[in-house]
Amino acid sequence: MKRGSGWIGRVAVARAPAIAPCHPSSPRKIRSTPFQPPAGRDSLARAALYRTRVLVNRTPHFTTRARREANQALDLLDLQLGLNQVNVPEAARGMELLIRAHSSLAFGLLRDAAFVDRFGAALRHLGLRGIGQRLDEVTHSVMAEPIPGPTGGRRHRDELPPEERLDAEGQPLPPPSGY
Repeated sequence: MKRGSGWIGRVAVARAPAIAPCHPSSPRKIRSTPFQPPAGRDSLARAALYRTRVLVNRTPHFTTRARREANQALDLLDLQLGLNQVNVPEAARGMELLIRAHSSLAFGLLRDAAFVDRFGAALRHLGLRGIGQRLDEVTHSVMAEPIPGPTGGRRHRDELPPEERLDAEGQPLPPPSGY
C-alpha cells in the first residue's frame, strides 16, 4: 500500500457517499409533521408527578417533614409507572402519604387527567375521583353561581348610584370595574 496523496484522495472519494446520508438535509427539505403521535400514559403521568415534585422542592412554605413525606409519596407513585398495571396498595399508600404531607399537592394531581387515568384503580380504592370526573357529574358549574348571603334586602355596592357608593369613612368608592 502506498502512502501518497493518491491514497488519501481515493479513501475520501470512497467514504463520501457513506457520509452524505448521515447528515441531516437542509431545513427546506424537512417535511413538517402535522400529526404528532400521542404521548404514552406513563409519560404524561410522569410529567404531572415531576411538576408536583418541583412544586414540593421549590416552595418555601413546606416544612422539612412535609417535604420529606411528599417526596417519599412521589417516589412511591413514580415507581408504579412503567408497569403494566399499577400496584393498587402501593399507589394508594403513596396518595395517602401525599395527602398527609399536604392536601393541595394531591388536589393538584387529581386535576391532571393523565394522572387520574393511570392511577384510577388506586384512587377508587381510596374513594377518590378526579376533578374532571366530579365536574362531569354536575350539569353546570356551581363555582360560577353567586354565593347567597344575608343581604337583608341590601343592594350590592356596584349596583348603587355614584352618590351612595361610599366607604366606611364616607369617602367615595372608585367606579366599578368595566367603566
